[in-house]
Amino acid sequence: MQYREKYVGILNGIDTVLWDPAIDAFLPAHFQAHEIEGKQICKQYVQRGLGLDSNLMTIRKDCTNKGNNSPLVVCITRLVAQKGLHLIRYAIKHVAELGGKFILLGTAPDGRVQGEFEYLSSQCKESNNVRLLLTYSEELSHMLYAAADIVLVPSMYEPCGLAQMIGMRYGAVPIVRRTGGLADTVFDVDHDQSHANQRNGFVFEGIDEGSLNGALERAFKYYNEKPQFWTELVSKLMQIDNSWEKSAGEYVDLYNSIRVR
Repeated sequence: MQYREKYVGILNGIDTVLWDPAIDAFLPAHFQAHEIEGKQICKQYVQRGLGLDSNLMTIRKDCTNKGNNSPLVVCITRLVAQKGLHLIRYAIKHVAELGGKFILLGTAPDGRVQGEFEYLSSQCKESNNVRLLLTYSEELSHMLYAAADIVLVPSMYEPCGLAQMIGMRYGAVPIVRRTGGLADTVFDVDHDQSHANQRNGFVFEGIDEGSLNGALERAFKYYNEKPQFWTELVSKLMQIDNSWEKSAGEYVDLYNSIRVR
């Protein structure tokens, strides 16, 4: 690492016009950082549309968070090994055990993997808590990010990652594995001492189910027991600048710093 100081990393960005919950044409209701009521409408719309139980009477006795009952966890991804398939499989089951709801949107280029998830989908058809949507749909991705309380990104490696950025833009709290660009954009609300003012999600280190489980349980505890904190976190997430304009400015600054004067 003799020349480590000569290397610079600049994150990708997202199109903040295409991905804007305040004007998104795919959404049944719009919302923004300080007016998030529309997000609850989106959540109820998606849950009812997919046959998930959104009846407020089903709120668990220990749940103090007012809204559409239990937390909705969404995972939008390609179903490939890089994205942590074993952790996605685990989350499908464990989110429901924790009292939450889980929606997966994605396809697998490998027919064997696609078949495995199609089997899992058939097993969940009668569930009030899980839906596996094994397809590609831009419209659905917009609606799911808007509906989600939590966006799950359990990648084994991730040069940058866009799902966590889009999720935050739509007020979905990220749960991510600490790797690559995920570690550069999501800072744990409990444990990140070096980014105390930027804490914005839940991070786990390992590649095992227990590591993911710890992050899921912490997120559910905050959602259920600290509704005011959760609401403030959602508002904070939506104000984070992950735009291409920011990234482009960093490139300009970098080029200016190395040009011959």
